[in-house]
Amino acid sequence: MKLRVMSYNVQSGFANGREIHNYLPQAEHIASYSPDVVALQEVSIRHPFGKPIDYPTLVARHLGMNYAFAKALDYADYFPGCDGCYGVAVLSKYPVELITSLMLPVPEGIEPRTAVITRIHAPEPFYMISTHLSYQGEFEGDAEGRIEQLATIFRYLDANGLYPAILAGDLNSQPDDASIYALREKFDVFNDGRSDQPTANSQKFGWVQIDYISAAPKGAVRCEKFFTGNDCTASDHYAVLADLEI
Repeated sequence: MKLRVMSYNVQSGFANGREIHNYLPQAEHIASYSPDVVALQEVSIRHPFGKPIDYPTLVARHLGMNYAFAKALDYADYFPGCDGCYGVAVLSKYPVELITSLMLPVPEGIEPRTAVITRIHAPEPFYMISTHLSYQGEFEGDAEGRIEQLATIFRYLDANGLYPAILAGDLNSQPDDASIYALREKFDVFNDGRSDQPTANSQKFGWVQIDYISAAPKGAVRCEKFFTGNDCTASDHYAVLADLEI
């Protein structure tokens, strides 16, 4: 089965620079590549500084796709009186079954992180995971923290036999970081054919590759092409895409 997968950090619906809050440019950018399944990060429902919109519902409706959302945090914990929330999501042309919203380990007081694990009821079913790991410099020992966040996902997949699995998202890790080596031990990392291709403009490091698409078990999914989208104005990240065959 052939499959086009996209991963996209949508910056809560804000354009690059954060002056404009509008889901439509991002939805239309996604639509322009006609993906079968999409992993979204930084997904907001009623962002405290934007329009009071339910981003995943509106984008899924605009695209005619199904979706599952996993909450990482409630905005009320940071902005009293705000009833919105923030997390990650999976969109799919096929029916989506939410398996779990898996909270990932972070030190006390650090931004919560989550992974949404779904079953995609395609002609050949598979599991799709979207996640957003802690950023570099967020806390002492964050490099080891990202490895443990990935390991938490791996343990859940192993314990429940959730394969074949596609894991995609903003891993806040560069190709030579230890967390990506840990990912490679278990997953085929499709970025490896284009490891010099930046995906986001980081305040700390400039243009870097931190958005990934991968699959396990190794050899179960073949990548025909890995590439980035052609726009970094609708968000502060490029979308990343992979044409796969399961």
